[in-house]
Amino acid sequence: MSRRPLLVVALGGNAISPPAGSLSYGDERAAVAASARELGGLAATGYRLLVVHGNGPQVGRLMRADFAPVDLDIHVAQTQGELGYLIASALEQASGEATAALISRTQVSARDPAFGRPDKPVGPVLSDRPSGPAVWLERAAGWRRVVASPRPRLVPELPVIRELLTGAHVVAGGGGGVPVDARGRPCQAVVDKDRIAALLASALQASALVFATDVEGAFRDFDGPAPALLSTLSPAQARGYLEQGIFGAGTMAPKVESALDFAVQTRRPAVIARLGALGDGLAGRSGTRIAPDGAADSSG
Repeated sequence: MSRRPLLVVALGGNAISPPAGSLSYGDERAAVAASARELGGLAATGYRLLVVHGNGPQVGRLMRADFAPVDLDIHVAQTQGELGYLIASALEQASGEATAALISRTQVSARDPAFGRPDKPVGPVLSDRPSGPAVWLERAAGWRRVVASPRPRLVPELPVIRELLTGAHVVAGGGGGVPVDARGRPCQAVVDKDRIAALLASALQASALVFATDVEGAFRDFDGPAPALLSTLSPAQARGYLEQGIFGAGTMAPKVESALDFAVQTRRPAVIARLGALGDGLAGRSGTRIAPDGAADSSG
């Protein structure tokens, strides 16, 4: 590993896809370039970066042309290549340092209970239900495919990622990684990218983990009349709020849960912050910080 402190950054939402929902490559390049400029600033403070990105809109674009249930793993790999190339190129320009992008897999258990209750929507919304064995969820706007979202167990490419980090920033774990079972066979599922970011950050003993979002941080009563930003949470507080279900199940809850896992396993801080204010979040001036009392400082 590089002697520079490692910062793992999980990018999602408008970090790689324009907020208006445009999926043109030109708009995607612009969104990635803007994010990379902020990442370059973090690198300039002394961090070595490992970037994990989401890929939901990009997978959806591919699925408009290919709904085959057995091809989801290929779509995840394709989008890892697409976004890994864009992020690595933009970060290299912004930081002036070598950046490598890696297509990576994530091992999951074939016995994970998630396979018995698929609930992760993927792809576009369709007016008619396609035929075939895939699971489809009917909503007011139409039909959408749902797949399992099992918990990650390990990343087979971890030794390669560790070696690459000795001399470069790295983009890996994109879209949560291509899910495979213990024998390396693809699973038609989607792994949450926040969970894989936490797994990698813990395995690599990162100095800090930051989740870039399009909101200020984690809120209590987010959709209510008096939303309150939770600026600092102990593990016990974070666990209690998760048990109360105050965070969005498909949005903020996975971030808080992943941040909690990292903070408990490493006794180092995890931060949820708005894109554009990641440095302030790491410095404790904004966002939500989850860390045990007396945890190591995250400054680079």
